[in-house]
Amino acid sequence: MTAQNVLHIAVGLAVGAVVGFIHFATLKRNTDLYLGGGFALAFGLQLLRFAILGAVFYALARLGAGALLAGAIGLLVTRRVFLRRVGGL
Repeated sequence: MTAQNVLHIAVGLAVGAVVGFIHFATLKRNTDLYLGGGFALAFGLQLLRFAILGAVFYALARLGAGALLAGAIGLLVTRRVFLRRVGGL
């Protein structure tokens, strides 16, 4: 494993955690919009959330498999933190 691979993995983990934080933080707002009757705005926000997530993971995939996997781990760890905060799993 080269230093460049280690750097890509570290970047992937950090970026995955940051994008996960943004993704799950906006999920609450998105849910409130759906429940409040703002379907068009909620749907637009949902599309934006997934487009950003897709673009970030595409960029990580361009760095390599290690960065992509580390990004996914960062996202899943962030998901776990958010679920524990709101009383989920």
